[in-house]
Formats: sequence, structure tokens, C-alpha cells
Amino acid sequence: MNADMRALDAGWDRVGGSPLRAMLPNGITLDDIPALPLARAADMPAHAGFPRGSLGVQLAGLRLELADSAISAQRSHDSQGRDVLEIRIQDIRLRGRQTLQGTQIWESGLDGAGTGLPLNTRRRGGADQDAHPTWIATANEQRAALQNVPGGNGATLLSTYSNHRAAFNDVFTDPTAYAFQANWGTPAISDMANDTNTALTSGGQVNDPTKTYGTTTYNGNAQNQQLALMTTLAAMAGVADPNNPTDPTNPYNQAAAATLTFSSSILGNTQTQKIADVPSMDKQGVYSLVQNGTPAQAHSVDDVHALLNGNPIGGRDSEGKSWTMCLGEDERAFVRQMQADISEHIARLAAQKPVDLVSGHLEAELACYVYLQFGTREDGTPCLLDGRVELDGFDLDIDDGGWDAALGTSLAQDAREALGEARFVKSLLHDRIADALERALVQPISKAVLGSKS
Repeated sequence: MNADMRALDAGWDRVGGSPLRAMLPNGITLDDIPALPLARAADMPAHAGFPRGSLGVQLAGLRLELADSAISAQRSHDSQGRDVLEIRIQDIRLRGRQTLQGTQIWESGLDGAGTGLPLNTRRRGGADQDAHPTWIATANEQRAALQNVPGGNGATLLSTYSNHRAAFNDVFTDPTAYAFQANWGTPAISDMANDTNTALTSGGQVNDPTKTYGTTTYNGNAQNQQLALMTTLAAMAGVADPNNPTDPTNPYNQAAAATLTFSSSILGNTQTQKIADVPSMDKQGVYSLVQNGTPAQAHSVDDVHALLNGNPIGGRDSEGKSWTMCLGEDERAFVRQMQADISEHIARLAAQKPVDLVSGHLEAELACYVYLQFGTREDGTPCLLDGRVELDGFDLDIDDGGWDAALGTSLAQDAREALGEARFVKSLLHDRIADALERALVQPISKAVLGSKS
């Protein structure tokens, strides 16, 4: 055995005793963990300053404290004959502070025409089912039926939606699109959805011109919502990339162009100038239009932005016929108002900050293994090949004694249940602790073993 390896052997004798412990830190500070979500929407206590908010938990002031003893070491060899040192460290205590925070939300009361989106029908702790299961069942039946419409237009229609589904879903769920959601989340839209379901299942006109919803007809609402959808998608594209709001590769812009193309297809095949003027049809009439219609030539992203800016657009279709489209003054005013509402809410979101609702201590008792694998360099001197920490599982002790008084019994109980179910919180904390221990322990221990030959 050469002198270097004898020095390594001598290093083993130093491990596990007081010399090693003296080289290890007494405490290790962890970075704060930003607020982690517990509930999407909840009634806030009065001191929050707003009625509804999301609930989150922030972990801060986190520190690991190592006991003076409780260190043991064992030497072995791996399958390739390399030296492995296994060190057991117990009685590590985690101390810190947990704070429940509320962040203001603006709810639209969105029904989503029966989609059961989470803004009001899938709050945590509620029934995990759609608000209108019969509507959803009807929509699923119509989706299946459209796939089989002769000519392929139905399948193309569904695939076009699927291609842009993520962007459309964001319009209904992303806080940026609150102005759209608030306008959609009205009784008029729910009434339209109910009448549509009735027409599809029991007969009658889908877009019955004798019925009004809010201040306008079925077609009028459909026209406004189509225009609102395009306006919102274009605005979201601008939020995603303020330096290039008309980027043709942006998924929101692409969804807006697809929406305009769909609108043009309806206008072209019903020979009308406005969606508000589309003739009344029953279910069979709609399916006949889908089967026999000719899809409009695809609109560009530039078409969308030009139209929303109040400029006329035009060109020639696939048959060489010229076409033009422009918004009326009422429609331009509608778009301007939507754009202003969206910009106002984006500014509101940028200014929102979480509010501390209640704080308390958190603790945990931990233990870990430190594994060090040693080898030799080409000149025969020993070196550290690998070092890692494996942290045992642990229970997190959270002081929730002040929650009921600060939050109210109902919200406090919801917070307890949510935190108990939020495995990702404990998983994230576990990984943070393991990383911190690895950074703090591997090098000091290897230096203690190797001496100056690290």
C-alpha cells in the first residue's frame, strides 16, 4: 500500500468522531419558498381587503440545525471495488415559518356554456362534475355526429378546433382574459346554451330570431362573442410578445385567424354580410350547411389585426371572386371597449400582491445518509469520485393554532385539508433540504477524509 492510500485509511479513523463534527456546520440556511397554491378561489377574511382570492402557503426563514452528536460512519466497497463511506446523520431539525397568503382574484361567474370550467364549478372541495351534464352529453353526441358528416367539413371543423384548443381554453381560464370571461359569464349565454341544447334534442330553431338574450338575439350574441374572442386572442398574443404582437407563429394569433376564417365560412355559405343576419336554422339545417358548405379561404393574422384596428380587409377567394370585410361603427366601438377593458385588467393583475393572512412556525425532525465514493487519480492519489445525500422521509409539524381565529373555521379547515393533500409542497421541501445538505456536507466530509488531498 502506498503512502497516499495509507493516508486515506487514516482518514477513515477521523470520520464519525469529534474532528469530523467540528468541520460540519451547526446550521444550514435554506432559501425561502415562494407561495405555493392551495386553493384557486375562496372567500377571504375581512383583513385581506378583498372578498375573493386564491390561497397559498409561503415557507420562509428555513434553517437546518445539526445536533452535536448522532453521527456514525461505515466503510465498504462497491461492485467495482472502490471505497465507499456511508455516514449516518440523525437529529437534524428543520425550523421555519409558514404563512398563508391570499391573492385577489376577479371571478366572472363564467358558465362556459356548460363546459364546467374551474372558475366556478370545480372549486376545490366542490363536486367534481360539470354544472350541466346534459349539455355536455349533447355536445359529445354532436361532436361524434360531426365526424361522420359526408364531405369531411365536420371532421375539418373539429380538427381546426382541436389544433387551437389550448389557446381557446386560455381565453376561458387565463386571468388576462377576464374581460372576455365577464362578458361571457352572463345569464344570457347560459340561456342561449340551454335553448341550443333543447333545439338539438327536442326540435326547434337553433338560432330562433323570436327569442332575445340580454339585449340582443341569438345571432347578435354570437356575433359579439366571436368578435370578443378575436379581440381577446389578439390581445393575449400582444401580452405574450409585446415586441411582436402580430407574430404569425403565435398560437393566440393563429387561433384568432381560425376564428375569423370560421366566421367567413358561415357568411359565405349563408350569403350574408353579418353573423347577426344568418337565417334561422334547425338542427338539420345546420348539418346541411356543414355538409354542403364551401370553407372560406384561410385568413391571415394580418387580416385579424387589420380588421380589429378598424381597417377594411379584402382579396379574392379560391374561385377568383373578390371579397371585402369591415367592421361597422358599433362593432369598432365594441372592440375598442374590449381592448380598453383588457388593458385595464392586465394593469390590475400586474399590481396585485399577495396579502399575509396568518403565520406560524413549522418544524420537522430529519435524518440522512451521506454517501461518498472514493477512487484514485492516475498518479495513485486518492480523490472523491461521487458524493450524494439521501434524505429520509419526514413528517412536517405545522403550527396552525391561529388559523381559525384569523381565517374563520371553514377556510382554516379548507387550508388544513389542502395542505395535507398537497404532496408537491412536501416534495419540493424535501428536495430543497436534500440539495442544501449535499452542498453543506459532501465537501467538508470528503476533505476530512482526504486531508489536504481533496
